[in-house]
Amino acid sequence: MEKLIVTVAPTGGEYVSKLQTEYVPCTVDEIVEEVVKCRKAGASIVHLHAKDPKTGMPHPDPNSVFPEYIRRIRESEASDIIINITTGGGRPPKEMAEAMGIEHKITLEEYEKTLDKVIEERATFGQEMSSLNMGSINLWVDMGIPQLRSLVFRNPISTIEKWAGYMYKNNVKPELEIYDTGMINTAKTLVKEGKLKEPVHIQFVLFGGFSCMSPTPKTLIYCAESIPENWTWSVCAPGRYEMEMGALAIMMGGHVRVGMEDNIYLEKGVLAKSNAELVAKVFRIAKELGRDIATPDEARQILELKTES
Repeated sequence: MEKLIVTVAPTGGEYVSKLQTEYVPCTVDEIVEEVVKCRKAGASIVHLHAKDPKTGMPHPDPNSVFPEYIRRIRESEASDIIINITTGGGRPPKEMAEAMGIEHKITLEEYEKTLDKVIEERATFGQEMSSLNMGSINLWVDMGIPQLRSLVFRNPISTIEKWAGYMYKNNVKPELEIYDTGMINTAKTLVKEGKLKEPVHIQFVLFGGFSCMSPTPKTLIYCAESIPENWTWSVCAPGRYEMEMGALAIMMGGHVRVGMEDNIYLEKGVLAKSNAELVAKVFRIAKELGRDIATPDEARQILELKTES
């Protein structure tokens, strides 16, 4: 069995801020320090969202800070870690934003018009990977806001094709985010059409809630058996299922994502004081199950990343 790739998602998207936990890193210094700790604990990949440095809410202009995140990480003790930048987040819908105390500087219509250019620019920052949602998603979590039941997180096929093209042009490997099983078929179809390039890397997001796959062994086994053998895959299971599904993925030959984007607790009722504690926990589980952890360079070989133009 190939070595285990551990991804850490330390910053989180819309749902994780200082309101939920004081330990979420928000400033550039905090984020870089956290990435260094996670690298030392065994992480090979870091997945980043942009955070408001004071509140931890989504940054209103993510592209203004991502290059600094990347530059500072490359200058740190975690310089060899694989950097994965989100293509999502950063613009909660109006009702959610108001509930979270976020003030939008531009209208939703203006945001939608500029989003494609934002992602095209984001592909040029020098990261080796970026997330790419493989379809549209309805409401994820019921936050008690009735208007959110009209929310659609839009990702039509045409958008997936364009954004994948931006990534390949800049030697960025897409990490295909699978929220329901039909998205596996989308990935397969786009590979057949030449819009996605093999070997593909999949991340199964077992979020549950209203719109996503449930975090159960049966679901994960079905997903893993539904993709070609030459594709690599990882599991992301938010909340209390993070380590349960992670342990199953380790035994099945998949890879694992942990971090405060998905889970802020080290154990029931105990907040993780650092993302590195979550990385160290999955590291211990892997060791107990007899699976070695990949270094960043070994992860690059497994994922067949292209690091040169």
